[in-house]
Amino acid sequence: MLTMLFKHSIFFYITVLFSTHAFAQDQVSTETFPAISLVNRIDFIDPKYDQPRFSCGFLINYSGEEFAVTAKHLLKIIKTDKMKKLVFENYIKDWILYPLNKKEQLVTTSKLLNENQLESLNDASSYKEDWLLFSIKTNNSSVKPLEIRTTQLIGGEKLYVVGWTRKMDEGSQRVYEFEYVKSIGNRILLRNLVVPEQFGGLSGAPVIDKQGFVVGIVSGGTTDPETKEKYFSPCSIDGLAAFLKNQQRK
Repeated sequence: MLTMLFKHSIFFYITVLFSTHAFAQDQVSTETFPAISLVNRIDFIDPKYDQPRFSCGFLINYSGEEFAVTAKHLLKIIKTDKMKKLVFENYIKDWILYPLNKKEQLVTTSKLLNENQLESLNDASSYKEDWLLFSIKTNNSSVKPLEIRTTQLIGGEKLYVVGWTRKMDEGSQRVYEFEYVKSIGNRILLRNLVVPEQFGGLSGAPVIDKQGFVVGIVSGGTTDPETKEKYFSPCSIDGLAAFLKNQQRK
């Protein structure tokens, strides 16, 4: 089952393998939200690996404290040759986020909170919980930190992805529209309603409900083992929320 769920996940941001509904280039939802999305800037100790702009991220507010979030599978693509574990020491110098349309508004992270010296970056199963969670050193942005939704998703309700694809170099965040089908494990299966021509670059973007509560993180695609249909399937926010709850108890 695990193999089935992650068959199309890790490199989803490069290649889209599922059919779409209401498919058109640069088509966006009519729904609007406050500025909530960011992009990543990753500075490596070896500057040849630097990523001035790579995929998306966002901020969350949990019990009065702000954190930065993006997708873990990004490390599958940008890691150095010697980077084998979920550890930044000796490899990554700074992880910074900023709004693509306001590049001067930097969010500087402090520490990778889910760092794990036992977790291999080459192990596909390690991406079951496809998120990186950072404490924040400084936040000079005007983006709104998101609150985590605590109620269950309802079949047929609309959800939204907010961010930028990799072909976008400027402009405000885009909003794309989906319909919730069901959940399989920690994957949220969504039906496409109003989507971009290419999804590349949206990895790590927030998935929110109509009220603006975050429910997931853009991660990959999943084939439903029952119907064999391929779906866009963000990673649920539930695992991250449980991690934060456990951290709070310590």
